[in-house]
Amino acid sequence: MPADFYFLQGTMLLKKFKNISRPSATVIVSIVLVVFISVALIAVFTRSKTPVSRTEFMLDTICTVTLYDWSGNGGKLVDGAFDVCNRCEHMLSATVSGSDIYKINHSRGEPVEVSSDTAQLISHSLEYSRLSDGAFDITIYPVKQLWDFSGNSSEIPEKSRLESAVQMVDYTKIQLDGNIVRLPDGMGIDLGAVAKGFTADKAAEYLRDSGVKSAIIDLGGNVMVIGNKPDGSDWRVGIQEPFGQSNADVIEISDKSAVTSGVYQRYFEKDGIIYHHILNAHDGMPCDTGLYSVTIIGESSEECDALSTLCMLLGYEGGERVLRNYPNVKAVFITDKKELRYVP
Repeated sequence: MPADFYFLQGTMLLKKFKNISRPSATVIVSIVLVVFISVALIAVFTRSKTPVSRTEFMLDTICTVTLYDWSGNGGKLVDGAFDVCNRCEHMLSATVSGSDIYKINHSRGEPVEVSSDTAQLISHSLEYSRLSDGAFDITIYPVKQLWDFSGNSSEIPEKSRLESAVQMVDYTKIQLDGNIVRLPDGMGIDLGAVAKGFTADKAAEYLRDSGVKSAIIDLGGNVMVIGNKPDGSDWRVGIQEPFGQSNADVIEISDKSAVTSGVYQRYFEKDGIIYHHILNAHDGMPCDTGLYSVTIIGESSEECDALSTLCMLLGYEGGERVLRNYPNVKAVFITDKKELRYVP
């Protein structure tokens, strides 16, 4: 994958490795020295830096941070960005014991004090819920627990269990007072629709404050770019054709985020029907709004993350109405007929 092109698929970035034979230690040292000297000479003659990159599995996906223009120790900056991601995961994950969300979900109705970041993200999520008339609802957790899109199961939850879980979904029951959150017993919060975007924003803020001028943060398809490519041009980001391997479109961005939500990201097929992870808060079933995917482009990755899911839940017309409240974002809708529609 060239440095100037990223493939936005809203899911994990996969790399395939082939087995290679092990040369002798002497040959390995020789190869390393040749590569090191070659890279050093290229850096001298082109007066440019070799990108610094690191890939880790976190946030339930594969995450990559790559620096192209920075000041100081690039390796430490990349490590620092992953430290930010790790802190966010241990603050916002519903499954990490001791996180703010975990404590809320296990509070049995008692008030819980959370960090200011968590409180702010919950507040923002409540606004997205109001704008969507409850289609976007972070209290979807009891329903989400009934489904398995990990690839280990293709079972559809019993209707009675879904009906019971849906009764526990209601964002208006969240009480937020400063940093104090109270949630009725039996309910649960899941920030999966906003957490990666929030994390990308925080990592980008850290890198910018540390003097990074050009970088890409890819959190499993949630792409945030800092500045431009080293040659000064915009970054080119491909939007995946749903259920395919080619590009449906290519966008160019600078100092922005691009986030895709799609039915092809996590799903299983049973009896010819596709069941995907974007769940309807009213019946607990995967939403069916005539869309395969929505990509949102804007300055805030958190905003892009939430709006991409919200638009998937509302469909093209409903999503377009909500996006009128966000004049600084752009959207690419792909319908279930594989038609591309743009907003604005």
